[in-house]
Parts: sequence; C-alpha cells; structure tokens
Amino acid sequence: MKNMKTAAVDSKLPWLRTAIGTRFLAAWLGAGTLDITYAFIASAWVRGRSAEQVLQSVASGWQGSDAYAGGVTSALLGLITHYGIMAVMVLVFALAVRLRPALLGKPWISGSLYGLGLYAVMYGIVLPLRFPEVFPRWSGWLSVTDILVHMGVGLIMALVFAGKRSSAAHSR
Repeated sequence: MKNMKTAAVDSKLPWLRTAIGTRFLAAWLGAGTLDITYAFIASAWVRGRSAEQVLQSVASGWQGSDAYAGGVTSALLGLITHYGIMAVMVLVFALAVRLRPALLGKPWISGSLYGLGLYAVMYGIVLPLRFPEVFPRWSGWLSVTDILVHMGVGLIMALVFAGKRSSAAHSR
C-alpha cells in the first residue's frame, strides 16, 4: 500500500513516475548542479565572488542591479532561475531525442555537441544581452573550462537519457 506522500506525488506529478520523467529529473539536477557548482568555483577563484553574489548575478536578469542588494532573497531567485533555465535546456534535448532517437546511439558525441551548442547560446547570445560590457569575451584557460563544463552538461543529459551506466556498473 502506498503511503500518503507517494500517493500525493503520483496524483500531482504522474509523469515523474515514468522513465522519461525520472531521466528528465536526473538530467536536470545533474547538469544544473554541475553548471552552478562550476560557476561558484570559477567565480570565487577568478573574481573572488561568493556563491551568493553568483546567484544574485543570475537574479539580475530579473531585478537588474537591485539584485546585488537583495541578499538571500535575490540569491534564491537566482538559484530558481538557474534551474529553470536548465529545465528548458534539458527539455530541448529531450525533444530533440524524441524527434531523432539516433542521437542516443552515440551519447558521447551528441552530448558533447549539444553542450557546445549550449555554450554558444549562453556566451554568444544570453550573457551578451545581459552583460554587454563583459560578453562576448575570450579569457584563455577560463573560457576553455567554460566550454568543457558546458560539454559536460550536455554529456550528463545524453548519458542519462541514453540510460548509460559506467563501465564498472556493466562489469557487475
């Protein structure tokens, strides 16, 4: 017999119990967490910015410069915005896979290429629209790591949707 909490999830979010829903959730959380963790580390190391400041920077898309005075509330808005954008990125990949299932035949290639596409959109369109004084830019090794992390974001999506496991899991 299902407990009340499980029954509530089943009735409100039935798609979550499906394979595609579970994979969407895993890809969304995995890719989103990799991306924001990298942003925290790179911003702290290169610019001396805190995680709160990074998230306020994301919230500034909604709040403008007021985000930087908004404290934890603005940071929370930034975190929600970040994961909202990532949900759209995962949804686009899921739709592409639905239209072209062959993309999952070689997830290392399709994921890497999708990640490069995400980098191009973020650094060529989204960030320059919000921060025209900073983007586009090429910052040597930092830009290389930006690209590699975006490729990793795409790889997470592709591997999760392909249902791939590590070689260690296959050997068991």
